[in-house]
Amino acid sequence: MKQTWEAAETSIMTFKQELEELHELLPKSVKIHQKVATLNKAWKKVQTSLNEMDKFITPVKSVEVKSTLLNDLAFRESWTLWKEYLNEQHGIFMRSRAELVGLKRMMDISGNDPKIAISFLEYSMSRLEKAFYKVVEKEDKKSKSKLPNTPTVYKIPAKYKNQHADPLEGLTN
Repeated sequence: MKQTWEAAETSIMTFKQELEELHELLPKSVKIHQKVATLNKAWKKVQTSLNEMDKFITPVKSVEVKSTLLNDLAFRESWTLWKEYLNEQHGIFMRSRAELVGLKRMMDISGNDPKIAISFLEYSMSRLEKAFYKVVEKEDKKSKSKLPNTPTVYKIPAKYKNQHADPLEGLTN
């Protein structure tokens, strides 16, 4: 795209030079002078448009992405998976500045712990989220009162007891 744009810009500049040469050959009359003034105004508009388009055609240079979390191999693999997931699932391509700020945010919410950071990424992917966030798991208050490996006892109402005392009752050959 940029090469095509630069070729168009070169063609326009060549056209401008040709017009200036034509102007030098023409006789100096009032009508020609007025027409040249009109052409110069139009040319300034074209130049302004070209300059405005350059902002969109010439891409911003990427910044280097550094993070202490990326030093951990398991996190680096999870982060790569996260970026691929965003692209595949949501059509989001994470550019360098977004990645840098995302890693900074991940360091903040995970306390710079790669294992916690991986769990946050996996949690978000499992829920098809576009963003990751700090996950706080609440403990069930009922489970605190129970002792580990204690069987649960359910009381069955009396009307259901001994209803089918003989397991073979009702079977026929």
